[in-house]
Formats: sequence, C-alpha cells, structure tokens
Amino acid sequence: MNEKKEYLNEEKYEKGKKTLKRISLIILVIGLLIGGSLIVLGIIKSNDLKRQNEEAIEQVEQNNKARTAEEVQVDIDSLQDQIDSIETEITNLEREKTRIFQEDSGFSDRYYAKEDEIKLKQKDLSKLRTQLSDYEDELWKINSGYNDTRNAIEKGRNTISIAKYIPFYMFGSFIIIASCMIASVIYVFSKRREITAFTTQQVMPVAQEGIEKMAPTVGNAAKEVAKGIKEGLNEADVKKKD
Repeated sequence: MNEKKEYLNEEKYEKGKKTLKRISLIILVIGLLIGGSLIVLGIIKSNDLKRQNEEAIEQVEQNNKARTAEEVQVDIDSLQDQIDSIETEITNLEREKTRIFQEDSGFSDRYYAKEDEIKLKQKDLSKLRTQLSDYEDELWKINSGYNDTRNAIEKGRNTISIAKYIPFYMFGSFIIIASCMIASVIYVFSKRREITAFTTQQVMPVAQEGIEKMAPTVGNAAKEVAKGIKEGLNEADVKKKD
C-alpha cells in the first residue's frame, strides 16, 4: 500500500525556502550583470565617441587658428606677384616664338624649343593659380566666420551622435530595477513565516495583558450568569412541586 505523500513538514518547508532564496539571488545577480553591462557599454561607447569628437574639433580649431587673415593675405599677394611675373614671361616667350617662326620661315628646332619652354611656364602658372585659389578660399572662410559655424555644427552633430547611446542607460537601469523588485518580492515571500511570527510577537504582549486584565471581569460575569440560571431553575422546580 502506497504511503501518503506529506507536503506539510518542516523539511520540505526549509527546502522550499532555500529554493526561493536561491531563485531571488539568481534573478538579482543576472539583472545586475546584464543591466550593469549595458550601462558600462554605453559609458565606454559614449566616452570613445566623445573623445574622438573632441580630438576632431580640436584639430579643426588648431588648423583654423594656425593662420590669420593677414598671414593668408601676404601669401596671396606673393603668389599674385609670381603669377604676374610668369604671365609676363609667357607673353615675352610667345613674342619670341612668333619672331623665330618668321626668322626661320616655319617650324624650326628653335621654335619647338621655345614652345616647350612656354609649356613649362604655363604648367608652373597653373599650379600657382590653383594654390592662389586655395588661399583665397581659406581667406574667405576666415573672414566669413565659416569655421566657427562649422565647429558649432560639428558639436551639435557630436551631441546627437552621443545621444544614440542613451538607450543603453535606459534599458540597463530598467533591467536592474526590475530584477531588484522581482528578487525582493520572491525573497520577502520566502520570509513570510518569519514576518508573520514577528508580527504576532509584536501583538502578543498586548493581547496577553488585555486577557489578564479582562479575565477577572469575565469570570465574575460568568459567575453571575451561572448564579442567575441556577436561581431560575430552582424557582421552576418549586412551582412544579406546588
């Protein structure tokens, strides 16, 4: 015959309590690990991006402050003088080439040599004009405040870029708070017996004192009731005899 399985015994109670404590601890640890990892990851990524942005902005600012408008203008004037000089040289060479063509009655070696010399000068002139255009663009940016506006835009973009890591903090905090709440509820549930015993111990002295003080009164009242009942029964017996 199968023995009846008992559920209400101290051993099973202690085992169940330990299981609940273990579950609450596991939930708490996992929540802290996951939530903390998300927050740490968000901090690391935000700091890395912030550092990169600061370095980029600092580099741009250093480049902008490396030269003043006056210094750039000096370079522009110097280049313009070189360009004017080469243009004059090219004009003179063109005239010489025309004269050689007339003297040699056509395309001679001297003519082609002069033409090659003109091409070299034109190549140098093209490089100087490109450099002059860069200097003029640099001067315009300095005078128009373009660089300051660009820095402000870059800083705004950097702030937006860093903001994309906010969900790491939000989800990490949510997981930590949720795991703490769930673990607390389970842990408190495992301690219901102790909590109930503690509550009872708080009330018990008051209840005992009240019972002790009320006992004499209740006893006297019971005696009076019993006495009344007895007297009533005696009177009933007398009436029956009569």
